[in-house]
Amino acid sequence: MRHILLFRIFRDHCLFLTRGQIERVLTLATRPTNKELHWLLSEKYLARRYRADTYGHFQTPVYYLGTLGWHMVGNLADDYKEYRLRILQRAERQMEHTLSIYDVVLKFIMESNVKRIIDGEDKFWQDAIDFGNLPDGWIQFNENGAFIEVDRGTERPIVLKKKFENYIKFYESGSYANLFPERVFKVLVFMTNEERIESLQETTTSDDIWFCTMKEFLKEPLNHAHWFALRGFYALSAVSKKEV
Repeated sequence: MRHILLFRIFRDHCLFLTRGQIERVLTLATRPTNKELHWLLSEKYLARRYRADTYGHFQTPVYYLGTLGWHMVGNLADDYKEYRLRILQRAERQMEHTLSIYDVVLKFIMESNVKRIIDGEDKFWQDAIDFGNLPDGWIQFNENGAFIEVDRGTERPIVLKKKFENYIKFYESGSYANLFPERVFKVLVFMTNEERIESLQETTTSDDIWFCTMKEFLKEPLNHAHWFALRGFYALSAVSKKEV
């Protein structure tokens, strides 16, 4: 069942994952995970490419669906070549940010009842709305919904300030309610450290934009009260433990 869950995550939400991320899905320790990966690769359920963006990442693999795994989740064999090229041609400069987004997605999948995920590359954003932002994603979990923004510490505060303003205008205009009826509006911003949060706390006037460090988000339960917002600290509501 864990293998099927992993294959579906690759099919629906994540182009590729690291060994550590796969370990979280399989809920195994490092050595058993390595053994499982060896078998999945040998049987062509998974394939891999190697990263070479920095010395630290040189020859570090990321994994994706192999030909058999692709078939197992109902995909057409003729489409596999295009899928594989999307991964092999992925620019190295995008990898770290993409993997950080996948960290967030996996956390929600493993610890809540996710009903819908719209990733940042989905044509939905270009076709359905035009509010000046291209979100890293939107997740509907249980009865809630939230935009996802992963900050790697590279964007200037003025750029983020404009992005936050666009979100608020989108909400206040009624466009959010039209697009996602009956879903509470939230923007979850994942930061590199607390100092970064402090430097950005005055860039928004909305209590619907929540900040947290990525490290704490991944470490603590999903309903932990670690979200900093304009008027205090909050926890995600209506988060129930996922049943597997």
